[in-house]
Amino acid sequence: MSDGPFYMYANIICSLVMTICGSWLLTDRRLGRLLRACHACIVAGALVNLLGMFADRLGFHGVSYGHVWPGEVATNAGIAVIMATRVWQSLRDTTAEKAETS
Repeated sequence: MSDGPFYMYANIICSLVMTICGSWLLTDRRLGRLLRACHACIVAGALVNLLGMFADRLGFHGVSYGHVWPGEVATNAGIAVIMATRVWQSLRDTTAEKAETS
């Protein structure tokens, strides 16, 4: 069995999580401008990653994404976990603030 499809789909999932979490964190006004700018760069990179992989899978105008390396998947998985954790903390903080003001 080839590991190529596993890495491709794992990278798609990680890039999707990074896009969603990064977009959510862009709206968090408690974060400084520098952190929000970093999240914007991560979202942009993840979107390009997603578009390239989907274009490759769909055979769009001969686009070839190339080989997805295990290191790329590991890096994207780590970033996705960090961002999902930060979104979870942001949601908990928001809920705690609403409970305190009630």
